[in-house]
Amino acid sequence: MSDAGGFFAIVRVALGIALALAVPIAVATGAARLLRRLMSPDYFEVPLVTALAKLLGIAAGILLIYARFDRRYFDLHQLFVPESPWNLTLWQFLGERVNPLNYGIGTLIDYPTARGADGSFFMLLVAVIVLALATVAAPFLFWPAAMARRAALYSIVLAGLTAYLTIYVVCLLLWSLHLLNFWTFALVGMMFQYYRMRAKRA
Repeated sequence: MSDAGGFFAIVRVALGIALALAVPIAVATGAARLLRRLMSPDYFEVPLVTALAKLLGIAAGILLIYARFDRRYFDLHQLFVPESPWNLTLWQFLGERVNPLNYGIGTLIDYPTARGADGSFFMLLVAVIVLALATVAAPFLFWPAAMARRAALYSIVLAGLTAYLTIYVVCLLLWSLHLLNFWTFALVGMMFQYYRMRAKRA
């Protein structure tokens, strides 16, 4: 009976992670198709413009994570214990940790007020501001003003999507590590062995 209970628990965890993993894949796929329909084909032919938008999104996502979560959320000593902040059901994970409404501009405003001045926070903030200016300015190097303004808007949309996906992937990784617990190390070992054997065959 206990073996069956353990098996169903593993299946439940695997299904939860699979469902959570399906969300960013669906969002990224759907958004990519929509953006390619809305945007001019020329937009994707300039790597500098799209790369800056994605870098801005990644930096903004990291900044929002830094501002929202304190160190205990990333403490490996607390990651696997029952009191872990990542001990959540699937619906709690979707409704709390990766809810985009929880990562608004208020998160950045509240951080200095609640935790005081922090050099790392302000460095990340400056990096995001610089990347934002570069992202908006870059299209004007390649297109006339009217097209450049549209491209700048496209870049902001792309950056916003990338920021959310960055937040989602980081949270999903930590939540999955908590759920898998000691199986995490078994999976890492299996992956290491797989790639080592693959390298030997190459």
